[in-house]
Amino acid sequence: MHRTPFSLFASALLVSASLAAPTVAATPPFKATLKTPKTQPKVGKLWDITVTAKSNSGKPLKASAFYQFVFNGQVVSTQYPAPGTKGVGIRHSPWKFTGHFSDQLLFPARSAGIPLTLRVVVTSTGHGTVKLNHNIRVST
Repeated sequence: MHRTPFSLFASALLVSASLAAPTVAATPPFKATLKTPKTQPKVGKLWDITVTAKSNSGKPLKASAFYQFVFNGQVVSTQYPAPGTKGVGIRHSPWKFTGHFSDQLLFPARSAGIPLTLRVVVTSTGHGTVKLNHNIRVST
C-alpha cells in the first residue's frame, strides 16, 4: 500500500491525539471568597470587604492574606490588611486568620477614575494559594 505524505501526516496526527491526555480543569486547592459592597469604592470613604478561606469540605482554614492592586496586568501596589485600623495600612506583613476576616479599605484621591483590579492573595500552608480578583473604579 502506497501512502502519500498527507496520509502519513494524518496518521501521525491521529496517533498523537489518541496518546494525549485529556485536559482537566484544575480544582482550586481550597475555597476562598471575597465579599465586597455592590457599589464601587469612593475616595476617602471606608469600603468594607470580607475574605474567607475554607477547605473544599467546608472547614475553616488557617491562612494569611495580602492585597495587590493591578493596573493593565501589572501590580502597582502591594498592601497588607490591618483590620480595626479604619483603612490605615500600617502593617508590613500578610494578615493571619482562621476562616475569615473583615477589613475596611480607604482609597486615596490619586486612585479616582483608574480601572484597577483588587487582588486578594490568600495562602494556606499545606493547601496552596488562591488569588481573588475584583475589578474596581474608585469614584470621587
